Amino acid sequence: MIPQLQREAPVSLPVETKRWSLATRIGFRFVFAYFILYVLPGPVGALSSYKPSSVLENNGANWVWHRIVPWVGTSLFHLKAADLAEAPNGSGDELYDYVLIPCLLVTALLVTAIWSWLDRKRPNYEVLHEWLRLLMRMTVGWGMLGYGIKKLIGAQFTPPTLARQLQPFGQATPMGMLWTFMGSSQPYSFFGGFGETLGGVLLVLPGLTALGSLVSLVMMTNVLMLNLCYDVPRKIFSLHLVLMCLFLLIPDLRRLINVFILNRRAEPVHRVSLLQDKLLDRVALLLPMVFGGFVLFVAGRQSVIDLKQLVTTLPAPVYGVWTVDELVIDGVVHPPLLTDAERWQRVIFDAPKILSIDWANGNHTRYYMQLDLAKKSFDLWDVDHPKWNARLALDNPDADRMTLEGRFGSQQISARLVRADLSDPQKYPLMNQGFHWVNPNVNNPVP
Repeated sequence: MIPQLQREAPVSLPVETKRWSLATRIGFRFVFAYFILYVLPGPVGALSSYKPSSVLENNGANWVWHRIVPWVGTSLFHLKAADLAEAPNGSGDELYDYVLIPCLLVTALLVTAIWSWLDRKRPNYEVLHEWLRLLMRMTVGWGMLGYGIKKLIGAQFTPPTLARQLQPFGQATPMGMLWTFMGSSQPYSFFGGFGETLGGVLLVLPGLTALGSLVSLVMMTNVLMLNLCYDVPRKIFSLHLVLMCLFLLIPDLRRLINVFILNRRAEPVHRVSLLQDKLLDRVALLLPMVFGGFVLFVAGRQSVIDLKQLVTTLPAPVYGVWTVDELVIDGVVHPPLLTDAERWQRVIFDAPKILSIDWANGNHTRYYMQLDLAKKSFDLWDVDHPKWNARLALDNPDADRMTLEGRFGSQQISARLVRADLSDPQKYPLMNQGFHWVNPNVNNPVP
């Protein structure tokens, strides 16, 4: 018998003997430096947060950047100092953030130059690269799991409020329209949350980095496009998550090309140990899993709390859309004329602390409300006009009628309201049409 030739398994050279090209070493130093600088200002690179400014200032990295960024913005970009204030409003796309990014890039370039000179003889960064991948997996996993769980539970995109459903289409902001679109279909929002959560789970599991990065890349590319096209203030953050997914896929790029394009065999990737001690190395591999479990717990708990607050509505006697049948201001009856800027058209009781009024001339005003059903009264405030306030008494003679009387700013008003029928599919199709397998007509929204 002629012995068959056996294919030898590829021999992996020791980490110390592998030599990266000069461009690869410099590129890695820059990516490493920029990534560390990016995640330092806040959790997962969120350059702004809902935390108060005192908390942001106490962060060491923020303390430094809050002194560098305003100087760069005013001195080099000739921006106004007032526009560079980092307001804790949840936006990640403030002017401060856009000035911070070039500051991070320049700093990363300086670190790269110094690092390349001091460490120019090192042949590679195999172990440090593996640690960077682990940190990126945790970073992307945090974002995917955090946002994914919120969508799964329904805390990010809740069903549109009554006031939003009555808002004229053209008056909606792009971001408001996106939130209405997503909140109007809870199954679709759940589907998006499932994809994001799946990507996050795969990223924190050992050996599934490539699959997790692919799933996360697809989901985050979609999120990035939504943020760009609907003006959602998370453009910087979502772009960085996409770039991190691409970086995580670099070691598997040749294998992916072989499988999906060239129809060739994909050889396994040699994993570099994080630590020399085998036991400690295995423990380090479990860090992303522990971290992922922590994120799932924290994000899930907070999502449940947020959902309870977002879906809480007023009691049934007052909840709903009320048409203003008659309005008397300072003893003068105001008929329902579209030219009357003082005439109310609708009063909307929805969220526990918000009252909305639609005016006959098309304007819409939201007021903060403190309702006391026991005393059958409520107080109103307008954040745009701090000195303005109102106190009105309400009376419900029956389920479909209501009377409001009292002081509305400097005016004395008396209003008779009639409850609108929200089950009417002609007037309120968004909350009544639902899903149908069989559609007798197209129902084209374009006239």
